[in-house]
Amino acid sequence: MARIKNKTLEQLFMELRFAPKIQRESQLSSAEKLLGIIENDREYPFEFVCYHITGYRPKTSLVEEPLQGEALAADLRVFIRKLSGQLELAASEQSEKVYTLAEMTERFSASSKTISRWRKRGLRARIFLFDDGKKRLGFLESEVDHFLQDNPGVANKAETFRRLSCAEKERIIATASKLSGSGDMNRNQIIKQISASTSRAQETIRYIFVDYEKRTADKSVIKSSSGVISPEDTTLIYKLYKQGESIPAMMKRFSRSRSSIYRIINKRKIKALLARGIRFVESAEFLEEGAEEKILLQDEGEFPEKTARETAPSLLNREQEIYLFRKYNYLKYLACLGLEKIKHANYHGGNLKKIEDHLGRAEAIKKVIIEANLRLVVSIANKHFSGGTNIQDLVSEGNFSLMRAVEKFDYTKGYRFSTYATWAIAKDFARKIPAETSRPDRPGTADMTKIQQDMRIETGADISAIEHAQRSLDHIIRNNLTEREQYIIRNHFGLDGNKITKKGKSMKQIGDKLNISKERVRQIELVALQKLRHSLSDEEFDLLTG
Repeated sequence: MARIKNKTLEQLFMELRFAPKIQRESQLSSAEKLLGIIENDREYPFEFVCYHITGYRPKTSLVEEPLQGEALAADLRVFIRKLSGQLELAASEQSEKVYTLAEMTERFSASSKTISRWRKRGLRARIFLFDDGKKRLGFLESEVDHFLQDNPGVANKAETFRRLSCAEKERIIATASKLSGSGDMNRNQIIKQISASTSRAQETIRYIFVDYEKRTADKSVIKSSSGVISPEDTTLIYKLYKQGESIPAMMKRFSRSRSSIYRIINKRKIKALLARGIRFVESAEFLEEGAEEKILLQDEGEFPEKTARETAPSLLNREQEIYLFRKYNYLKYLACLGLEKIKHANYHGGNLKKIEDHLGRAEAIKKVIIEANLRLVVSIANKHFSGGTNIQDLVSEGNFSLMRAVEKFDYTKGYRFSTYATWAIAKDFARKIPAETSRPDRPGTADMTKIQQDMRIETGADISAIEHAQRSLDHIIRNNLTEREQYIIRNHFGLDGNKITKKGKSMKQIGDKLNISKERVRQIELVALQKLRHSLSDEEFDLLTG
């Protein structure tokens, strides 16, 4: 059964159920009059609706957004149907004839679907109690006459309606086969042409095709002019779509229907999304009841992305980080759920659009986080800058490390992202930059001051917190490992004191220094890592081991 979709209207209509019967009858008439003046393409304030039905205006506005006309009309029809059913209006006690749905279809030689469409166009109906003791949809004769006066074309079409004979259906099938054989038209184009030539609805022609194909499973009305589309054409269609080619142009070029073109494009989109391997940081919050409203809507006014974007490139505070990372990962979580549904069921264009919207919003949040931490990259690059390096290369490499850190950061652990990002960037510098410094074509002549100005660098208070975290790691290593274990960990993972400054040594190099085999070095390192695993956070251990 249809339901009232607008929550505020549903609440109002529920309250009206407790009014006296005479008052509810008045409200029923008022709702019908209101339905008669509603226009689908207009918007109406809630106060307008409330006043027309109840006769009073609410003291405070319950709905800030106006009600869209078409949706309002649909809710009013449901309300009228339910309220009239509660009142149990006897059809025999009405002052005029009441037509049942069956009598309407017989009088106008129309289907029940046609009558349903008339109701959407303004034909008013109520639930009446008929003599057999059953409640049914009924139409007052005055309401029917009023509708016919306002819609003479619709009524004339219904009155002149006649069913297609078997011979006429066979001629339509033959015409369709002939048009299909020419190879110049697709299924939709053929349906449109036959509809125009026979003055029959396109849906009627489509139903004739479907019925014929059900009865003759080995035959098809429309012969495929191009067969199964080739992988090359599929690739070309998707490429043209990304380049901005219009759907009608591709329909004509490949002799395919609109739905076929969209199906090809959507399949390629899904394939591309699955290939991306979307990952998110899990959180118990995502499984809680009302998670979507809490994460995507309730916090919007407190820490909106716009505020964070306007304050960039300053580092975010702890609350902003939690808000942004929670929302960022939840949007990717929703996208993954959508992809799982698509993988295990027939996909729908609307579902794919939701997934793309979720990922688009997630990317926008990621951009805010990255912009807010750009100065951190330059600050770390400045510490690693030496005569043999190019500062622009360091900054570029650091930006890539920052992007990867955003993907991996687990906001649920309670650590600051700036701390995690610092270790990630410094670790990548230690691994990748030394190989570049030996190249003679990479002079380190960039102007650090200019880069800082371009990125609007500011010295942040969080740098001291980052250095504290670095000292904390060094303290844990010194207090949990033997001297030989410390030597192996520091040299293999490129640790110098409390900083990551250079590329780590190989196990063979360490073994030669300690006069032991590289296999023995590996064994000692495993023991040391097991000790550290119990003392380091997940982020610190991941950054240490890569």
